[in-house]
Amino acid sequence: MSLTLTRLTGNTGVIKGAVNTGVVIDGSDCLLIDTGIDRQAGKQILRCLNSEGLTPKVIINTHSHADHYGGNAYLKEQTGAKVYASAFEKAIIENPYLEPFYLFSAAPTRHLATRFLMAEACPVDGVLEAGPFSTGGFSVNILSLRGHSPAQIGAVTADGVCFCADAYFGQSVIEKYGMPYCADVTAALETLTVLWQSSFALYVPCHGEIEEKPTETILQNVRVIERTLNQILDILKDGGRTREEVLAAVMIQNNRALDPVQYVLNHGAITACLSHLQKTGKVQFVFYEGKMLWTKIQQRQTCFTGS
Repeated sequence: MSLTLTRLTGNTGVIKGAVNTGVVIDGSDCLLIDTGIDRQAGKQILRCLNSEGLTPKVIINTHSHADHYGGNAYLKEQTGAKVYASAFEKAIIENPYLEPFYLFSAAPTRHLATRFLMAEACPVDGVLEAGPFSTGGFSVNILSLRGHSPAQIGAVTADGVCFCADAYFGQSVIEKYGMPYCADVTAALETLTVLWQSSFALYVPCHGEIEEKPTETILQNVRVIERTLNQILDILKDGGRTREEVLAAVMIQNNRALDPVQYVLNHGAITACLSHLQKTGKVQFVFYEGKMLWTKIQQRQTCFTGS
């Protein structure tokens, strides 16, 4: 597959693909935001850039899911590009086994040691925090976009283009998968609110369409999370359920099929929902007969009478 660089505005462009890769141009050099799922993706990106007379000098990884840094190793080998990420995500980019490990909560089965969950390791040269970031003639503003991943970041270019990582997803992704994977629902909802209230020239999600103001797309992402939270509350209204039982009920209600990868991703998302609901005082857990059971907290009805 041949990739194409699309110039968006000023010195900012995007290479659209399974993962949209941001490109900030400075003469014949460029900065990349995410690099795709594997070496082949890295090769395709470099071929595209070379056809435009560009060489990547800096790579920013928005987070450590395999499809966002899999091209790093190849690009770094070929060009010497410096790689940057937040501190938490750096640990996983340098130690990819951690992703299937934490999703499975232990040594993962061989079915999870795939390129979809475990990319090639790559050294990270520097750690990013929210705020202005400059290196090698490039300047971007780093945003904290926590939620989908514990320390996910985004980048806003000098042209006002916001690369939103996986803070929200396009409609086709939601229709196919329902609620996408989320590590921290509380943080994800806060991030969606921040983006909804923001005002940038363009918004570029990694899995979705480029928009001037993605208000409706962001609201769709909020709705699918809220729908899942409400489904869980309904499932728990008649008694305690284990996480596994909650997951099964949600999958059946939404007619979703599972394979090993989709199982761990959906199990993680459901767990994040339960954590959020517990944090907000809507559910609680008890231990009974060797099981951790989640139950809905019944709200007290208060009756007020006039004097």
